[in-house]
Amino acid sequence: MNAITYTNESLVAAIKKGGTVRQTAIRWLYDDKELQQRVVSFVKNNRGNQEDGTDMFHEGIIVLDRNIREDKFRGEAPVKGYLYSICRFLWMNQMRKQERVSLVDPIKPAQEEPDLETPEVSFRTEERKNLLSHLLDQLGEQCRKVLEMWKLSYSMAEIAETLQLSNEANARKIKYRCHLALMEFLEKNPGMVKQLKDVL
Repeated sequence: MNAITYTNESLVAAIKKGGTVRQTAIRWLYDDKELQQRVVSFVKNNRGNQEDGTDMFHEGIIVLDRNIREDKFRGEAPVKGYLYSICRFLWMNQMRKQERVSLVDPIKPAQEEPDLETPEVSFRTEERKNLLSHLLDQLGEQCRKVLEMWKLSYSMAEIAETLQLSNEANARKIKYRCHLALMEFLEKNPGMVKQLKDVL
């Protein structure tokens, strides 16, 4: 853990302030190994593994950051407890989606499946695809590929192999770094946030 520490109020204020102050607060959460292990343990107890748990922790921080900046966090619970709840929700939601996919009859034509209101369906709309493409263009080719593959539910191992990265850990670090770059870009371009918040 870093020498710096935060109260709930100062952590929320730092994230809302933006810039390097926000980055420091986000990294402070990221470095909380005890909280990360709590998330990993939950995921491992619910059909996941260490890597899945680490991914959920990273993604939970991204959602927490966005919710705080959009004033969706009301301070009714400690920030870390709120983050843990987000991670649990994200993982259980992912499990539900996987179960739904596994129950689809492989012989049934895809066009006969109902048009479910999921992030994946929304992602297919032409307008949002164009917006997302424009956004990812700002982050560089490697980030574009990593985030696009992650959005399509590729595993870290698959991303590492496809992009010829050294290992899963390296792919995970790049994905995290690209998410930070993505959040920084959105902070500097608030006009895109409203259009993209249902996609990212």
